[in-house]
Amino acid sequence: MIRKSGIDVRGSNMTPDRNSDLKLELYRLQHQPLPFHPLIMVFSTGRISSRDCLPMARNPMPAVGASFSENIVPVIEDALRLNHSIHDGAIIFSRATKDSEYRLSAWSMRIISSRVPDHSEPNVGSAHNSALGLSIAPEVELCAIFSKETLTIFENGTISRHEL
Repeated sequence: MIRKSGIDVRGSNMTPDRNSDLKLELYRLQHQPLPFHPLIMVFSTGRISSRDCLPMARNPMPAVGASFSENIVPVIEDALRLNHSIHDGAIIFSRATKDSEYRLSAWSMRIISSRVPDHSEPNVGSAHNSALGLSIAPEVELCAIFSKETLTIFENGTISRHEL
């Protein structure tokens, strides 16, 4: 028996992973050379509340609207060349409905969520704790932090790590 978020999941009765396609794209992205670390990405259906994320002033501000795909790395590299400070904060990808594609909707967002998960790890840093708390927000599908050797995915207050 595996215990996940208070729900017992056994054998063939496992709940399907609603974000499996997105996670597959993130695993693929993990194997590409990324322009900076940590790289924080947040995926939402609908707009994230200003109680959870706030924009940091950037000038110039890179364009938004690119779709999330395996070709997102050059978009991030171009943004970094335009404004090196863009690496600070989360990159937000949003979609209007569950059937829409994720599109880059914001750069350099400060995660300020005060949501508290059921479980947290001590001594892991503010980016980790912020992403974990934000993952509980109703409109957030998941948050991801790419480090040089690890992809950490935060989903509904749970954490999964994937090593290179």
